[in-house]
Amino acid sequence: MKKESYPKWICDPCGRKHGKRTPLMATWHLGTCGVCAKKATPVTEPRDYGHLKDGWDELKHVEVSA
Repeated sequence: MKKESYPKWICDPCGRKHGKRTPLMATWHLGTCGVCAKKATPVTEPRDYGHLKDGWDELKHVEVSA
């Protein structure tokens, strides 16, 4: 199985599910989430969520609730 590449951008639902913390401050823009692939959604860098937890790429296909 191909190893997933670390996402450059992440939406808030994916950040809350896969991140290590809730961001205190972040810069957002409209883009495509590198985890769920949702387009035209507000995204920021994974570092704003304390980076992603180990195993995020294995869990990314589990539905993320808004």
